[in-house]
Amino acid sequence: MAFTEHPLRRELVHEMHLRRFAPVEAPARIIQMVCLIDEDERKAEQQHLANAPVSPHAQERERRHAVLHFDQGVVFLWERHTEATTITLIARSNVRDTHEAHALADWLAAWPGVVLRATRVFVEPSDSEAEALLPEMRFEEQDLVSCLVCSNVRVWSDFRIREDGYGRLLLSAPGREPDDLGRIVQRLQELGNYRNLALVGLPPVQRLMPELNTLESQLAEYSQLLIDDGKGEDEDLLLDLSTVSAKLARLRAENSYRTSASQAYAQIAADRLEALKVEPIEGFQSLRDFTERRLVPATRTIDTFNGRLRRLSERSGDAIALLNTRIDTRIKAQNLELLRSMDSTFNLQLRLQNLVEVLSVIAASYYAVALIAYMAKGAKAFGKGEIVDVAIGLVTPAVILTIFLLVSRIRHRFIRETEDAADRSKKSDALKPPGKGL
Repeated sequence: MAFTEHPLRRELVHEMHLRRFAPVEAPARIIQMVCLIDEDERKAEQQHLANAPVSPHAQERERRHAVLHFDQGVVFLWERHTEATTITLIARSNVRDTHEAHALADWLAAWPGVVLRATRVFVEPSDSEAEALLPEMRFEEQDLVSCLVCSNVRVWSDFRIREDGYGRLLLSAPGREPDDLGRIVQRLQELGNYRNLALVGLPPVQRLMPELNTLESQLAEYSQLLIDDGKGEDEDLLLDLSTVSAKLARLRAENSYRTSASQAYAQIAADRLEALKVEPIEGFQSLRDFTERRLVPATRTIDTFNGRLRRLSERSGDAIALLNTRIDTRIKAQNLELLRSMDSTFNLQLRLQNLVEVLSVIAASYYAVALIAYMAKGAKAFGKGEIVDVAIGLVTPAVILTIFLLVSRIRHRFIRETEDAADRSKKSDALKPPGKGL
């Protein structure tokens, strides 16, 4: 190639050609199941897929998709989704009672995982042949859905589960080519499959609604206490709000995937319903009526739950932030009061220190003069008493001044040394590389 190809180009093109439904030629019988499979069951699923009871004469295998062709035109489709697997068996109506067909049906019934939807689809080439099978279907008349899809394909079903665990879907497709009919059957089945996958998120939401109501009431009560300043302890209120916030976070973590998946599945089901171009038949419930009657309220219930959960989480966060601000403000006020008290104490200590220094100068001067006077007493023996008294009187002020200057110098030297030590510590912290602290 003369151009540089994107590394994902071929994978993306290949993805567009995957998951094609096999052609369906009327009359045909189809069995399809949707199985929810955990990740730890995927290996067992691959082994089960490889152990088909009948050897295929042709097959196409991909990592997430496989097509097996058996004798007499029987086709098996396997498609892996994020959390589910779709398995489909397509056969002509004249081979449904063969030993191989029964073996393949049993093989499907033993598939790993739990079955979310299982359907038997009966495809006939004309309305008359399809209507002849209606007594065999035993549809509930009050729940019967019948309408036209894709112009002239008629559908009958009551979407109920029969004694064998399967639902029933009856189609008449006059004049449809196998490839076209296969795409129509695929859309019909995907509509039901994605509808059920979307509804999986509804029961958990319904069970959690009372708990969400309780948390909403508690949050309203604590928010009122937050407004009524001084009627409760802020620390206890912060603990209560934090508990509510933690419970809301747990609900979001446990249900965010399921509810988001339900919303996505509901949108896909709506897209499939739109692609079928449903035309109602007078006297019957249409496929659109049946789908929207329950799917739309379920989807809106899930949306409401998600919206309430999100708003309550935001409100609890705002309440906690407001309470933290109030606590911080009170702490700052207490710290300011403490600083004022410390400043007053420091001033008192400074005045006391100055008084002590003055008293120390007086005491030291007194003892120094006393020592000088004691040494000068020897001069009195030589008759110099008057001179000694005068000398002591003159020396006393000088001693007092000398001691005062000495004490002041010592005090200033200590202050200067303390300030120099503080400056050296600040310079050392400024030169220290980031992340190299103690």
